[in-house]
Parts: sequence; structure tokens; C-alpha cells
Amino acid sequence: MKRRQLDFNQLRERAEQAIAEGQAGLTLDQDGSKALELSHLVEELRVYQAELEIQNDELMLAQDHIAVAMERYRRLFASLPVPAVVVDAGGFIVEANEQAHEVLGISRHVALQRGSLFQLFDFPSRTRLHSLMRTALDAGPYQLESMALKVQGDGEAWFDVHLMPLNERTPGERQILVALVDRRAEQALRVLSHELMQAKLAAEQANAAKSAFLANMGHELRTPMNALIGLSNLLLDGSEPMTPHQRDYLLKIHDSAAVLSSLLNDILDYSKVESGYLRLESTPLNLDNILDRTRQLYGPCAEEKGLTFTCVRAPEVPPVLAGDPLRIQQVLDHLVDNAIEFTERGGVRVGVVLVAAPERAVSKTAAGERLVLRFSIEDTGIGLTPEQCRTLFAPFQQADMSASRVHGGTGLGLSLSRRLVELMGGDIGVESRLGEGSTFWFTAPLHLVDITDYAGSRASQASAPNTAPERSSERRATPKRLDLDTLHPKLQTLAWMLDNRQSRARRLSHEIESWLQGSALQADYAPIAAAIARLDFEQALAGVRRLAQKQSWNLP
Repeated sequence: MKRRQLDFNQLRERAEQAIAEGQAGLTLDQDGSKALELSHLVEELRVYQAELEIQNDELMLAQDHIAVAMERYRRLFASLPVPAVVVDAGGFIVEANEQAHEVLGISRHVALQRGSLFQLFDFPSRTRLHSLMRTALDAGPYQLESMALKVQGDGEAWFDVHLMPLNERTPGERQILVALVDRRAEQALRVLSHELMQAKLAAEQANAAKSAFLANMGHELRTPMNALIGLSNLLLDGSEPMTPHQRDYLLKIHDSAAVLSSLLNDILDYSKVESGYLRLESTPLNLDNILDRTRQLYGPCAEEKGLTFTCVRAPEVPPVLAGDPLRIQQVLDHLVDNAIEFTERGGVRVGVVLVAAPERAVSKTAAGERLVLRFSIEDTGIGLTPEQCRTLFAPFQQADMSASRVHGGTGLGLSLSRRLVELMGGDIGVESRLGEGSTFWFTAPLHLVDITDYAGSRASQASAPNTAPERSSERRATPKRLDLDTLHPKLQTLAWMLDNRQSRARRLSHEIESWLQGSALQADYAPIAAAIARLDFEQALAGVRRLAQKQSWNLP
């Protein structure tokens, strides 16, 4: 609002004189050319009084806003989580917050007596700060990194210094807010990160050394075990007379070597899983073949204990799927072996059911769609307590860890099974009641395959001519046709027996050799049979794998 330029003192004196003389008007200039009635003058004064009151209200409101802003600034400044001070253009401290008092050791006396900010820094940092403050600081902010401060009790500490001009006064009157950000935690984090990287590198090197050591030891241990298993097989199958005690000792030697071989395989597989070297495959697998192999491998063991043993696939489960048959079979072997070992009467049942299927599961065009199977192994054994179930799948844990336990084992099989199932993307668990039996289960995500294409490829493999050279001209007759779906599980079982140095491998090899007599695969299997006969299980296993690879089969 525009102010009127009037001499109010003179106007008041003249108005008082006019009122005293009884005049009706008031002359404004010397020659009397302009006159102002007193009534008009009173009205002007009232208007101006109203203007003054309005300006006074605006001033009081502005003062209230300034007071609120100053209080807000004071609270913000005092509660900053970092040390902060306000300095003038010469670097002298005007005020300091609580963090500055506690962290930097700035006493309130120093702050009140306008101590110098520069005295808090070492000489190189002081020079950098002084050079910056000598320049004409604009709106800012400005930052100086890694400044060395003298911190009370800790010697030197590294801070980032942030400067913000607070006003636009002349250079001699300006004030600057200086905030100090502690870098000690960041530097400690960098040191810790470096130490962790070194520790990680050392752990990786140690893990690589462990894997190399286990691989070398596995090879070195398998060599004498081959001799133990092979020679004990020769003696057990030979015609030399032995006393009952000698045969008993020999059987114990053979069984101990076989158990040690199986344990060594578990340790090597667990080491591969831990180091991340184990890779899963996704190839067509036949669930019936897997169940048949399980029945052939563990049926005799269950029969020796007087147990029933069955393997059942639910009708809604497709027989052919895509997954890793080796790892599924490996998990089944561990769970079935445990079930038979801890069951004294009753039986063991292996079941496969469908728990999650795509909408087009029954369609032949649904190849590649995902479904989830649940494998369960039910037994009527000793059962488990809830506490035992919670720790059963931990490495090297057993239900009975006492020295007087009846059943042996290292507790590694279930832990390895859990890791394999997790790699496949499934779950594993147990449901049990003490004294009533247990049900171990695991789920495995698999994929549908086109049954027509799978059957066609198997038929083409079965009808393919043998490219191996004939041993003699007498074998040029038409080779007999083979049921490859029957041969595949037999070779899987044989490979497992060879890998675990089982004496039954010789008997199964004779059976396969007789079954292949006159077929196109007879010549391919002959070197394998010869290697098994001379107890060279390593070479025989390599030959079985080559034969399986030629037929596009997966083997353990």
C-alpha cells in the first residue's frame, strides 16, 4: 500500500491552532490558495490510521512466521544426526549442535567464545577448507571429501565436509552451515568387505582343494576296494573248499568293501552338490523302468527279511516324462534302502502319484508342460518321534545318534537326497509315528513329452542295423529283435552294481549276455562281459556307459 508523504507534526500543530481559533478550515500553503476543511483532515487521518493498523498486522504476522521458521531451524539444527556448526565468513564458530559437542568435542564455551573451525582439522585438510572459504560462495552446497578431523579420544577420523551458505549478505556478514559426515563406518565397511573377499577367495580355494582331494582319494580308495570286492567274489564263487568260518569272514570282507564303496560314492556326490558342480539333466525317462529297477534291486533284500515289497504307479501318472532319471533313482535308492533297513516285519511300498498337472495333461500336444509327481515310500518299521523328524535331513544326522544304536550308517544319505530334490525344484519330508512306521516322500517337477515321438524314436533304435564289424561270416544272419525298454533298466542296474562293486554284477552280466545272444548288440556287449569276467569293473562300467550313450540312454 502506497504511503502519503505528509508532515504530520506540522499538520497536527496547525490543526490544533485552527480548532483553538474556531476556524472551519485549514490553509495548506502560505498564499492561502489551498485550504482544507477540518472535517476532511479528520477523514484523512482516519484513513491513514487504518492503513497503519493493516501494516502493523502484516508486520506482526511476518514476525510470527519468522519466529516459527527460526524455531524450526533451531530444532532441525539441534537434532541433526551429524555434527554441524554455523560459522561466519572468517571461519569462527557461531553455534554448534549436540552432535558437534559429543563427537567433535566442541565445548559450549568454545562455541560461545567463537572458536575457530580450522583448528579441528589437520594441516592439509585445514588448507583445503581455508581455500574454499576464501572464495565467494554462491548458493552451494559445496563438499570436501575425506577431511581429517581431530576427534576427541579417537585421534584422527575421516569426515566429508558439506558447506551451505545461509544468507545473501555481504561477504563480511555471511554465515555458513558446515555439516560433517563420518566416513569411519564406510571405511570400516570397505575394510570388512575386503577381508570378506579374501576369506571368500580362501574358502573357494579350500573348497577346490577339498574337491580335488576327494576326487583323488576316491580314485585311490576304489583301487584297493576293487581288489577286495573282486577277489572276495572269486573266492565266494570258486570251487575251493572253505570252512564255515572262512566263508563267514570272506562274506564280511565283501560286504564291508561294498558298504565302503557306497559310502564313498555318497561323499563324492555330496561334495559335488556343495561345490555346485552337480548339473541336472532333462531327458525322456520311463517311470515304469525306474520302478522295475527298484523292484529288481531291492526286492531280494526285502524277501530275505520276510518283507513284502511293491512299486505302484498311479494310473493318472504318464509313464514317460522328461527329467533327470539318474537323480530320481538315486533318491529312491536312499529312501528305499532306509525303509528296508529299519523295517523288521510287514512291508515297504513305493508309490508315485500326480499332485499338480497342466490342464492339457491328457493331450498329446502338451509336450513340455510342467507337472509335479509325488514319490512316497511307506514302511511298517520302527517309526520316528517329532523331534527326530525335524533333524533327520541335516547332514550326518541319524534318528539314533547313541553309540549303542542298532542300525548303522553315516546319516549322509538323507541329507544328500534333500539336496538333490531341492536341485530338482521339489520338496522332501517324512510323516511318521513312533512304533507304527514312516512315510518318506519327495516331489519332483517333470515335463510332458510327446508319447508318439518317444515311441517312434525307441522303435527306430530297436530296428537300426548294427554297424559293428561281424566277428565271422557265420554271423551275417538277421539279428533278433530286442525289447529295448527291457534292456534299459537291466543296464541301469548293472551300471549301479559296477559302480558300487557289487558281486551280483557278474550274475546279472551273464543274464544280459545270454539275453543278447544272436542280437545286434551282442558284439557291443562282448567287451563288457569280458571286463566283468576279469573283474575290471572300471573298464566294464565305461563300456556300459558307451553302449547306453549309443542308445541315447541315461545311466547312474
